[in-house]
Amino acid sequence: MPGPRRIYLDHAASTPPLPAVVDAMARVQRESFGNPSSSHAFGPAARRALDDAREFLRGTLGAARIVFTSGGSEADQLGVVGSALARSPGRVLMAATDHPAILNCTALLSRLRHHVSVLPVTRHGDLAPETLFEALGQDVRTVALMYGHNELGTLCQLHELVELVRRAAPEAHVHVDLVQTYGKLPFDLDAFDVDSVAVSGHKFHGPRGAGFLALSSTADVHALLPAGGQEGGLRGGTENVAGAVGLAVAAEHCLTHQARTEAHTRDLADLVLARVRAALPDAECLGHPERHLPHVLSLRLPGVNGQTLMLRCDARGVAFSIGSACHGAHDDVALEHVETPAKAKKPADNPVLAAIGLDRAAAREVVRLSFSGMTTHDDAETAASILVEEALRLRAANPRPPAFGAGAR
Repeated sequence: MPGPRRIYLDHAASTPPLPAVVDAMARVQRESFGNPSSSHAFGPAARRALDDAREFLRGTLGAARIVFTSGGSEADQLGVVGSALARSPGRVLMAATDHPAILNCTALLSRLRHHVSVLPVTRHGDLAPETLFEALGQDVRTVALMYGHNELGTLCQLHELVELVRRAAPEAHVHVDLVQTYGKLPFDLDAFDVDSVAVSGHKFHGPRGAGFLALSSTADVHALLPAGGQEGGLRGGTENVAGAVGLAVAAEHCLTHQARTEAHTRDLADLVLARVRAALPDAECLGHPERHLPHVLSLRLPGVNGQTLMLRCDARGVAFSIGSACHGAHDDVALEHVETPAKAKKPADNPVLAAIGLDRAAAREVVRLSFSGMTTHDDAETAASILVEEALRLRAANPRPPAFGAGAR
């Protein structure tokens, strides 16, 4: 007999590739399998496919250059470490809630004689402009910013933050993690006055293992993997032509439907939140209430263990997460840089939740649901009903849940 209907609400972790993406990549693998650097008859077709994809993606962000990478993590590291490598030793600024791909650059940056300052964040998980202003100075070489947070959904005040950097540290490189935002909200490098952004294909229905770093015309970045000198000398190794084509096909689709998908996913998140709060009035929505990614819903359900809730819902056909899929073996590294309030009982195991002031008990009550244009209203309705049913069953086993907001800063 067939199993239960599966509902996937973890699109912030990974999205299913579009059929058109799979078809285009398969066609490239069959017909343009030559090395793009080859001068014989099999090379030019691969080179044209690669160049066409690069030019299209460059235009989507108003970038001067595109460097293809293995994904968002490599693009983040090339943007942060590569820009620091191009400058004399100084300070690199990042936030306590940044992605592990950025926070775990600390050891390498230290070996390059740069000092890393990990800045505390607001209760919504973003950098306050005044916090960044106090940390800025002429010795700052690189500033890493996350535009849309992968776990909390908060959109940082990017215009204000970049303006502060340009005034107080005009020579600094501003790198932006755009992994959760690309394809969901409009973005232009010139409009935001940033030097580089990281993008990952599998976050917008493109291929896994493919991403890119977009650079402004004035960006100064040194290679971390020079190898054979491909990608304008910034990333060696034979190019992943099929991955580049898949990125371009996915980007064209998502950008064409961007406004409609934004409204759709926001409606779905609002629907699920309303259903949950109707049954569990003390449910807490994390992240900024107004500056927020449309497709991410992070919830704390007091008295309900998130891991248990996730497993019980998964058994009934509903998949979501309890945090970033990128947390795991390296959380201990990231946690070293997290400043937690003195009143917290024990810092959360999740460094993001620890940074916004949740203690371990409260952090274990957090789940994250994330949507895409492929998610239907029926999916959201069904998932909300199952989530509420299972949460109430778990709540019944704990008759005295913590008071609303307990453990939060």
